Amino acid sequence: MKVLFLSATPGLFNEVKVGGWIASLENIMHQYLSDKIEIGLLFLSKDRRAVKTVKNGTTYYPIYLNLNIFQKIRSHNNISRYWDYEKTSVMNVIDDYRPDIIHCFGSEWPYAAIVDCVDIPLVVHMQGFLNIYDFSKSMAMPKFYLYKEYLFKPKQMIRLILSNSLINSRDDFERRVMKRNHYFMGRTLWDKNIVKYYSDNAKYYHVPEAIRPEFFSTQKIWKYKHRSKIRLITITQASFIKGNEIILQTAKILKELVGVEIEWRVAGKKDTIAMFERKTGINTDEVNVSLLGMIGTKQIIDELVDADFYIHPAIIDNSPNSLCEAQIVGCPVIAANVGGIPQLVKDKETGFLYPYNEPHTLAFMICNLIGKEELLTEISKAEMAVSRKRHDAKGIAATVYETYEDIIADYKSSRDVNNEAIVK
Repeated sequence: MKVLFLSATPGLFNEVKVGGWIASLENIMHQYLSDKIEIGLLFLSKDRRAVKTVKNGTTYYPIYLNLNIFQKIRSHNNISRYWDYEKTSVMNVIDDYRPDIIHCFGSEWPYAAIVDCVDIPLVVHMQGFLNIYDFSKSMAMPKFYLYKEYLFKPKQMIRLILSNSLINSRDDFERRVMKRNHYFMGRTLWDKNIVKYYSDNAKYYHVPEAIRPEFFSTQKIWKYKHRSKIRLITITQASFIKGNEIILQTAKILKELVGVEIEWRVAGKKDTIAMFERKTGINTDEVNVSLLGMIGTKQIIDELVDADFYIHPAIIDNSPNSLCEAQIVGCPVIAANVGGIPQLVKDKETGFLYPYNEPHTLAFMICNLIGKEELLTEISKAEMAVSRKRHDAKGIAATVYETYEDIIADYKSSRDVNNEAIVK
């Protein structure tokens, strides 16, 4: 069986610079399905010199869009026009690779629109969902604050002014892509409901998320620590929907109201967090928040094992890798009760849930858990057991293969029925 991945990231093509769950799934398929599946992977490249490459069992297709100035201007804020330019490159790859099934990662990218151009089954693997994420984003960082941020930054200001048309175009395109496609993979009740209500007569397949193998193979496991200063860790991209303001507000409450001595270590993009410092008027260094920047797998494991709690304060999320990775090494998780997170964290059994946008509740929850060695040790063991079963590589490989087989058979059956109807 030949499978073509359509991905925003290059998977294992550049495994040093790019990790993530798509690369992890690619690795799992090579490990357990190499005798049954061939993988091709298309991704958008910034390198105009990049060419088709066979590496580690995958055929990689980096595509570079060489648009002239007129084309860039025409498509800058219109995803449909951008897709018109990208579509030809995608079709050229499909014609060259000739897959039995196309596996498209995410509804938020235009790739899934290729379903209108091919006579090949295509499955959309749900990631985020922009039609909901955009609403959340506006709550976290209203346009007023962005205009204030970019007041003396003309390039950013122009992009912000033009962003409304881009967002509307992108969201409309995503809704149309959802309706056109019939097969979907997902991993939470949240994305299952999105498919149910945004795609007519869709078939949904539950496929657990692939996790980087380093988290399964590590000998470093969380253990309760007796110490006076509490260490918190948050692993994040630090985008507008990841709860940056909640981190700052909660840290301030812990320091000034409760008087708990903490160090909150935050791995993510420093520039974005700085915007929320200005919005809230809370500086990280004044509330014991340490910004680590973007960190690699080994350091993530060390940070999780050495922390007392992993905090996930996102406004909305589907199935965050960082939370799952924290559970795998046993770091007790405290997370916002949003999106798909309740399918990952069972409150008071495999972690703790709090209502989003309630920094006082989060602060009080952290304080009430301090010193609860027996409870936290039991939570750690329970979340490790559940998460290691959920993300078992061999089981994921079997599920993916069975899903492919079912989709291909269903697609062929529906084509046969349609052909018979036409003949009659």
